[in-house]
Amino acid sequence: MGVGELILEISGAATGLLYVWLEIRHRRSMWVVGIVMSLCYIVVFGVEGLYASMGLYVYYLGMSLYGWVQWGRQQQQGLRPLRITRRQAVMAGGLLVISFVVMWLVLKHLTDHPAPVPDAAIAALNITATWLLIHSVLEQWLLLLVANALAIGLYAHTGLWFTTGLYVVYFASSVAGYINWRRKIL
Repeated sequence: MGVGELILEISGAATGLLYVWLEIRHRRSMWVVGIVMSLCYIVVFGVEGLYASMGLYVYYLGMSLYGWVQWGRQQQQGLRPLRITRRQAVMAGGLLVISFVVMWLVLKHLTDHPAPVPDAAIAALNITATWLLIHSVLEQWLLLLVANALAIGLYAHTGLWFTTGLYVVYFASSVAGYINWRRKIL
């Protein structure tokens, strides 16, 4: 990894910390920070050949733009965390399974990916959690706990130490976020 990529990794980690702090506090501005973080990590993961992680950040870029608009609409109606509905749970389950299978098959058969199963699982869990986040659903934090635990192992294995550190913080933040959002619901 060159100096430019290292600077982007550090920048991605720094904006990632700000993003999760804003997410825990349920602030709309997290989506703007998410745009910057996504751009940094698209390059970092592309250089490292972690294609599902790179694709995940392309998804985050689009969802950050959509989230900004969606939460702006929700603010007019009183933006607050909500419990998952039965319909959302079914849709989230389908999204999780389909996105995992598709990414795993693509990574396994069409790339030289060093770890297709955990990378596809991390991406699928995060895709689903982000979809739930757009709708301010509390249970997105539970998916993030699992995704962040897997990411710690994968990124440490590839030597992305700043990113590994970021995901350790994300893991702890998932616990804090769940507790904070749950209090706002009760």
